[in-house]
Amino acid sequence: MNTILPYAQALLYTLLELMPSPHQRLSLQASFALFMEPANGKMLPEYSVIKSPAALSRFFNEYGWPTRAVIRATRQHILKQLNNYTAIGQRPYLQVIIDLTTLEKRGKFKAFATLIHILNGKRGLHLVVMYLVVGQWRIPWAFRSWRWLAAQLPLPNWD
Repeated sequence: MNTILPYAQALLYTLLELMPSPHQRLSLQASFALFMEPANGKMLPEYSVIKSPAALSRFFNEYGWPTRAVIRATRQHILKQLNNYTAIGQRPYLQVIIDLTTLEKRGKFKAFATLIHILNGKRGLHLVVMYLVVGQWRIPWAFRSWRWLAAQLPLPNWD
């Protein structure tokens, strides 16, 4: 049975190397540590033993880090894993799923005023996420913010 652990470790080390400073590398490592321990229910920054909640907040909200390079490296690792994937029995097929996800927000966010709206009773940032599904893997591949004005336009008649 193929294990994903070596691929995940290689991706983790690649992403850590992309960080421009040792401080940012440690903040990303602390974030990964929180995400990899979801079973204990302590994924919030205040449960980090490596970095303070304020340091993690600054990392995600203020510091410039190579977002495009992170996305590019992640996609390369995913494609490598998919190319090496061998299923037992029938060949797996690729599904593409489009999903609308809401990141709920409370309070005022002046920088995101044009992006935060109420949709289906939820106030927040609404994202359209494209997932690739191969076998048992569901991989987020791309996303865009839901354009509120575009949602208000009438749909074309396809009949």
